[in-house]
Amino acid sequence: MVPAPREPRIVGRGQLIAVASLVAVAIALVTSLAESGTATETFNAGLDLLPWALFAVLCSPVLVFIALRPQRGILLLVALVPFNGLLLLLPERPPFVDGWKEALAVYSLLWAGLNFVGSKRVKRDRPKFVGPLVLYVGVGIASAVVVATNASPIQAAVGLKVGYFWLALALAAWLAPLTVKDRDRLVSLLMGAGLVTALWGIAQQFMGHESLVKLGYQYDENIRFTGGFMRSISSFPSPFNFAFFLTLVILVGLPIALEDQRRRRSQIFLWTLPIQCAALALTFVRGAWLALAVGLFVLAIRRYGALFLPVPVALIGLAAMPGSFSATVLQSDSLDDRTVGWGQNLTRLLEAPFGRGIGTTGAAAEKYVELNGAAGFGALYQPDNQYFKALYEIGVPGFFFYLMLLIAIVVALFGIEKRLAGVDLGFALGLSATVYGAMAASLVATWLEIFPNEFYLWSLVVVAHTAVYPESS
Repeated sequence: MVPAPREPRIVGRGQLIAVASLVAVAIALVTSLAESGTATETFNAGLDLLPWALFAVLCSPVLVFIALRPQRGILLLVALVPFNGLLLLLPERPPFVDGWKEALAVYSLLWAGLNFVGSKRVKRDRPKFVGPLVLYVGVGIASAVVVATNASPIQAAVGLKVGYFWLALALAAWLAPLTVKDRDRLVSLLMGAGLVTALWGIAQQFMGHESLVKLGYQYDENIRFTGGFMRSISSFPSPFNFAFFLTLVILVGLPIALEDQRRRRSQIFLWTLPIQCAALALTFVRGAWLALAVGLFVLAIRRYGALFLPVPVALIGLAAMPGSFSATVLQSDSLDDRTVGWGQNLTRLLEAPFGRGIGTTGAAAEKYVELNGAAGFGALYQPDNQYFKALYEIGVPGFFFYLMLLIAIVVALFGIEKRLAGVDLGFALGLSATVYGAMAASLVATWLEIFPNEFYLWSLVVVAHTAVYPESS
């Protein structure tokens, strides 16, 4: 076998270390200047940020390694994003710390583009879903232009960021495709993060809400209850983020483990699967339960019929649960609230067939209010339905292209599966199941804006697409 050619380096290692160190220091200084007025205040702010500046300089070798091989930036994000919510426990932190993941994504994209241009690689095939994706994003950009002109540029920018930012990481994964070893590490990172977060989520039930408050979490914002039960959040800011992450890990990890059952990693995943399912149950996020059920059904009918066998056991286990738990699971209060909200806002959809503007609902609206104060913005509306949100914000065209995008992704993954085998086949099948589950969960949740759903969706689908590339490309 002819080994793959070495990836050419655009600049030397020493130059990269120097540049990365200067950039890190510059970021710290600019931040301190931006938050200060007088020279004395600037000096004091610089002293306060000095530990962070030193930390940034110490991270320079990491920045160098990513610059030499941008795939490392993608893997680092996959490894650390599930634990981003732990930043909430820091008593004091500079504002720029919250944007570390976005900065790392842009940094990885920058070097992926530079390495791609400088390496004279073969031309990459475009994913089959690029057409609907461009149209979907185009409608969002057009809506943002209207919002920026008639309402607020900040609202438009926030809406675009919440809706489309993580496409940047997908572009990086396309420009710098992950190798077989990279994809194997990615799977290991996902499985490991799933187990660690599941264990922490279960441990929180034993700790109790009062202990979590002492750690730094807040009631209603992080710690929530349903039917008298506390909902586990693990290392995430809310039970919703945690639940959908575990759903992704289970749906992607299960077919991979079944395709390679002799490997120790697969055996550990299968043996600890009940732990992850228990942690998911303790989030009491029924949208995630729905996504998992649909995804497992898809996996069962497509390739793994044995997945139907645990269904009777699961039903018996549910019936054996305490009455209070079953009553909480079956209560319909939240669904009733959603349907009332949809009915009340249906007339507003009819009044604006092209949408009321990107960033007017959900997480984007909350972020806009947080950044701008947004006096007079009105009561925030959370649609709790991704399709309804698309209709409400970007209108009938945006809703249509969003549906076309989901269908195109499913079709593209189906074609990719035919060209793969083994673990890569399991990876593609798991992503297909995840997308089907997302389509179901989108009926009762704004699935795409619940981080890290969009982070993993765009990047992992592109990783699956590039899995068919030869290693030397």
